[in-house]
Amino acid sequence: MLKVDDRLEMSRYIDLEVYHSVEKSHPFYQEMMDEILRVIKAERDKTGSVKILEIGAGTGLSTSELSTVENISIDAVEVDQNCCAVLLETCGETVQCIWDDAVTFENSTAYDLAISVFSHDHISFQQAPELKNNLHRNIKTGGLYIMGGELLSLYETESERKAALYAYHGFIVDKALKDGNFKVAKLEIDALKSGLEQVGDFKRHEAMFEEEMLSSELFELVDKKKIGPLESDDVGGVFVYVFKSL
Repeated sequence: MLKVDDRLEMSRYIDLEVYHSVEKSHPFYQEMMDEILRVIKAERDKTGSVKILEIGAGTGLSTSELSTVENISIDAVEVDQNCCAVLLETCGETVQCIWDDAVTFENSTAYDLAISVFSHDHISFQQAPELKNNLHRNIKTGGLYIMGGELLSLYETESERKAALYAYHGFIVDKALKDGNFKVAKLEIDALKSGLEQVGDFKRHEAMFEEEMLSSELFELVDKKKIGPLESDDVGGVFVYVFKSL
């Protein structure tokens, strides 16, 4: 059931109509989704069915792909009311759309898996411990958190963080332009701006993200795969992480 709220997040700085129409053309997006779906199917095959919590479901691009997997059910949580309106139109019958904040949402029944796709970095650095604790509350012991998203190259200072943002987004913009995906390139420029200003975009580097997730010993790292770019180690990239809830 859609919860009544008045919060906005991604729609404050991203054109949702353009995003929904072209985001699947983002470099490495489909390869990332293929890896996430592989992990989900492997878990489903162990037990016959899985219950999934998707956090930051956005407009439902990843949700629609997840819903094609047989013998799963999905609770898709999204805080942005404008995203939720599109999410409701996109979701299939196996999806329950929930208008709520992933940092505080809690279900009475624990999930086998929690998933985020290009959404973990919408959580501020200050809220990272709250999100981790809440994921742990919502996931069964032995269940998995699968994070598909973008990570930067190593940075320590604020100027290095900004340089890492320019390096990553510059690479993605260049690749999108060369692929003829001009609207994707424009979205990436908007994402760069939001990252520089820290308005809804808080990209980590690998070590920072892993430290956030592995402190307090609530999770252990099961698998980590860089999806791309594989030819460059100095611009960050798109990754799929799998953590087990302890």
